[in-house]
Amino acid sequence: MLRRPVRFVSGWPSWLTALVALLVAATVAGGGIAVRQHLAQAAASTSSRTVPQNAAMENLTGVRFSQVAVVADGGLITLSYVVLDSEKAIAFQSDTAHPPKLTSESRNLSTTKVALMKQGHALRAGQTFYLVYENTKGAVKPGERVTITDGQVVLAHVPVI
Repeated sequence: MLRRPVRFVSGWPSWLTALVALLVAATVAGGGIAVRQHLAQAAASTSSRTVPQNAAMENLTGVRFSQVAVVADGGLITLSYVVLDSEKAIAFQSDTAHPPKLTSESRNLSTTKVALMKQGHALRAGQTFYLVYENTKGAVKPGERVTITDGQVVLAHVPVI
């Protein structure tokens, strides 16, 4: 009596079904590894975008810098900050003659050309505002870090998005 091979999928021999199952399992496992690697990279990327703090600068200016972003096709930079002390923040914002200096830590380039300084709003603690800088000669690029200098106080290693 002749025995036919066992067929699990209509018309497929058992060895082919086993091979397909093995390939599917390997693909799913590999995808899981890729997803875990992507999540680990995203977590590392988020921590590398954490803006450092400087208590002396915050005490002097009444603000905490929260983000540096290159915008407008690279032509402008926004420097976002959160108001901590309204009175000091008003003085900080009103000093249009001495804006904070943004210096690239990758190249010897910087900018102090503020296109918009005075927001014209009541500054309340907890609110976020921003300064808009001209990105002079492409001084700042996304993915690098800058140093913010305001008078004698310095906030280094601020990530740029």
